[in-house]
Amino acid sequence: MNTVYRLENPGHPGGFLRRKVFEPRNLTVMSMASLLGVTRQSLSDFLNEKINLNAEMAFRIEKVFGFNMEMMMDMQSRFEIAKVRNRERRLQSELLAKAAQTTKAGGQMTRTSSLTANRERAVG
Repeated sequence: MNTVYRLENPGHPGGFLRRKVFEPRNLTVMSMASLLGVTRQSLSDFLNEKINLNAEMAFRIEKVFGFNMEMMMDMQSRFEIAKVRNRERRLQSELLAKAAQTTKAGGQMTRTSSLTANRERAVG
């Protein structure tokens, strides 16, 4: 049996780098942006968790600071998955409400039964 362990709130890789690398070394965003060859604004947005990590930035961080590119991209992926999982109930309620409205309004194939069947297949 495979067991999947999920963190409820994994950290954003930008916040991780800010706390573990930049702040302890008293590095400025401007100097780090220069080392990485990116704009100050894009680095600032990343460190302040406003934008996602992309492969190009991960590669640059790996070359300058030695953090494995795959590890950084995995952190970003886990962060994004957790955001969706945290919104899962609300999204599911919205989708079921839309499906119910479609069923009432249309008389077309009932989407509610289709969604329910898909959900049951995924669970069971």
